[in-house]
Amino acid sequence: MDTKAALEKAEDQHRQGHLIEAAQIYRSVLATDPDCADACYGLGTVFLQQKNYQASYELLDRANHLQKDVPEFMVNFAMTLENLQRPVEAAESYLKAIELASGHAEMLIRAGRRLLALGYASDLHGLLRDCDTANPQLAILKAQTESARGNWAGATSILQAIVKLDSESASIWRELSTAAARNHDYPTALSAYRKYLSLSPENSNDLLAYADLLLLAREVSQANRIIAQVRQQMPPTAPSHLLQAKCARLTGDYQMSREHVLCAIELAPELGEAWQMRLETEPEASRLALAKDCEEIATQAEISPRDKIMLELTAGRAYELCEEYVKAFSCFKAGKEVQKRQLLAKNSAYDQPATEKIVDRICELFGAPVQREPDSQSQPIFILGMPRSGTTLVERIIGEHEGVVTAGENEAMEYIAAQYYWDLEQGQKPGPQQLDADNWRRMREQYWHRSNRLPERVTDKMPHNFRHVGLILSIFPAAPIIYLRRDPRDVCLSIYSRMFPEGHSYACDLRWLAHFYQQSTRIMNHWQQTLPGRILQIEYEELVDNPEAISREIAEFCGLTWNPDCLNFHKKPAPSFTFSEMQVRRPINSDGVGRWRHYESELAPLLESLQNYREIE
Repeated sequence: MDTKAALEKAEDQHRQGHLIEAAQIYRSVLATDPDCADACYGLGTVFLQQKNYQASYELLDRANHLQKDVPEFMVNFAMTLENLQRPVEAAESYLKAIELASGHAEMLIRAGRRLLALGYASDLHGLLRDCDTANPQLAILKAQTESARGNWAGATSILQAIVKLDSESASIWRELSTAAARNHDYPTALSAYRKYLSLSPENSNDLLAYADLLLLAREVSQANRIIAQVRQQMPPTAPSHLLQAKCARLTGDYQMSREHVLCAIELAPELGEAWQMRLETEPEASRLALAKDCEEIATQAEISPRDKIMLELTAGRAYELCEEYVKAFSCFKAGKEVQKRQLLAKNSAYDQPATEKIVDRICELFGAPVQREPDSQSQPIFILGMPRSGTTLVERIIGEHEGVVTAGENEAMEYIAAQYYWDLEQGQKPGPQQLDADNWRRMREQYWHRSNRLPERVTDKMPHNFRHVGLILSIFPAAPIIYLRRDPRDVCLSIYSRMFPEGHSYACDLRWLAHFYQQSTRIMNHWQQTLPGRILQIEYEELVDNPEAISREIAEFCGLTWNPDCLNFHKKPAPSFTFSEMQVRRPINSDGVGRWRHYESELAPLLESLQNYREIE
């Protein structure tokens, strides 16, 4: 058999999944023609599929040298490099493959997806800029690339354009829903998901995902209705029990929540989120056993990284409640190290210079207040500061005053800010001093639309809004801004001991935490200097020490008539969608003040960094 015929036979066996037979033929070709690039590629690909990565590397590297600039060779070589833990070289190979395969949609999609996973969205964006989005899968890749770069509106618009061309594609509607949900555009996400459901065969898992999305959108009663529908169609599963537990928790039914959590754990013992919720209602006598169980489960090889992180952090908090602080911190650190490795692997770790550059740019843009007259519409009450600084506590106090609606952590301003800064950098919008009244009006209308509310006296306690004070007061010139400060050692420890999503990449390293805290202080100092009298600074420790006096000050600043019942918020059933859900069910207390002292030696990197930044004396 000649080489060409042998290769055709090997490729046929390969396509059918007969790897051993294909490998034998590739070897026979190489025995007579060691410089056959296609045989090197074929056998190297077989080894890649068999997870023999070193052998795959040697053969695919040889194939690339024998026949240069073949995109297929480069993509499989890149995949081998990934598996050999060489992500930078893998990304270079993927990028080269895309450059060579600009007209080959399937190759672009294969390589592009891997580049996104490796964190190379900016590089990929340049290569995909002129690609035809008539291909739905390529359009999805472009949308994911835009989303990864922070151009949330761009990602959504690409997907919305493609569903107009192919409105019967269930997969595209679901992709649109996913993209919108990740960007916290829940009205769009829910509408797209309902369309997806209408185009798909009824599936209980899809309905559970819909219930989860409803819960993210804070539609608790609708989520409960969908879960009840699923329960009629299939036996209970761990995810369904967990969703029911979340719903019960948000309505204050902790006994029901615990029952569902225990059922979820029985069905899926590795479910870290269920253990986290279980600890909230765990009797004191069994907390130590819970900590040990979580630690032990977290060591199992098949546990997902997310579950491992949550199990370790839950074990740490349980050990802390048992006053075993050394063990507690060991678990916190173990969980955060897993999260940190994930971020580093995806090229999305916390970037200190980039953070400083962002703060510099915002301070430059809003170097002076934008002069605007307040309009007659209601102005939101913005409560901001570092996460875990007491924003939920202040919101609950304010919410007990007449005419105030509590809305929790609202993503609307984050979305508006990201879109404005994106448009600004692309030259599509002028700086804030040059924006006309119509632009500010549209931003205001967009805020209420994205909040899914008519203008009213409502709280917005998104902590990271501290970056957007200048923008907020340009959109809502009369809005009260309440800034929470808390001992940075307690704030950073509290963040470190909790599971935060990727948008909080600073949260998994003590020195990164210190840096981000310092940057939050720097930008708030800028706002207080450029907007004197417009921000009420509240010290958390003073609030818990003298709640009546401070709550009176808050009410006066917001133009509210002080209600003494505001200090009894813990007796009210209003739900909280944050980590502070359980804390706000209790009276104001100082339990968290000075918590860091239990971990003084373990927190040495944090304390040293904070001292260098002069955040502590």
